[in-house]
Amino acid sequence: MIPFADANPIRRVPRVTLLLSALCIVVYFAVQPTGTPELHWDGIIERGAEGDLRFAVDNAAIPCEITQGRPLTEREFEETFREFPHDFSACSDEGGPAHSPGKVVWLALIATMFLHGSIPHLFGNLVFLWVFGNNLEAHKGWWRYLLLYLVGGAAATLAHVLLFPNSTVPMVGASGAIAAVMGAYFVLWPNVRIKSIIPIGPVFLRKVQALWLLVIWLASNLLLVGETSGVAWAAHLGGFAFGALVGLWWRHQDSRRPPATTAPMPPPPELSTPSAPNAPNAPNAPNAPAPV
Repeated sequence: MIPFADANPIRRVPRVTLLLSALCIVVYFAVQPTGTPELHWDGIIERGAEGDLRFAVDNAAIPCEITQGRPLTEREFEETFREFPHDFSACSDEGGPAHSPGKVVWLALIATMFLHGSIPHLFGNLVFLWVFGNNLEAHKGWWRYLLLYLVGGAAATLAHVLLFPNSTVPMVGASGAIAAVMGAYFVLWPNVRIKSIIPIGPVFLRKVQALWLLVIWLASNLLLVGETSGVAWAAHLGGFAFGALVGLWWRHQDSRRPPATTAPMPPPPELSTPSAPNAPNAPNAPNAPAPV
């Protein structure tokens, strides 16, 4: 199920959402080696090269590096990517020469949110970010929304590290940060209708309640538990849980805030008409002589 719009209109341009999307696109196509596609007669084929692997190891978050507080050693790199069979949990305490000596492993927690593995990976994430992010930005303001994205993305990565502390495989993608955005969205607007594409045999276009979309999304991630699919499901679930907690806090704050009221308008001045002069012969005029 692929969401592409929601029935939750906004009244201002979501500048931070657009900026985050633009940054991911620029990094992928202008900075990452993978972002340079080759054109063939049958379509666009992304080029994979040695530079892609080196770029990911040099810049992306790697659980082993975070738990050890240092970059991968040359030995860990060789056991993970060069030797066969590959050992994707080659993390050790032995130390040795660093494969990426200048890497700041804690800064990689942020950098990894802007790296992607393929064009579908990139634009799939950006669609989810647009659908669920623009409303949060409009509702809570740009700086709270940006803080949720960055801290939620870091929390998502740490959730993956917590479950796979010895992994020596780089993590790339904004999915964890976007999962945090989704968590807050579903807490604040669980009943909003989401326009979605359902590609089951024939393609269906349906408006699905946000709560049901959440159930399907969670189920698809839970099915990956224990599988070697290459999807960082722990980061998805961890980011979503973090965002849901933030959403609960925001909803609590909103409930305590008194509703906006406007000062009552003063009543309009009473209209009065000038008194008519007393007619001298009017029978009911107070100054008229009484009839004889």
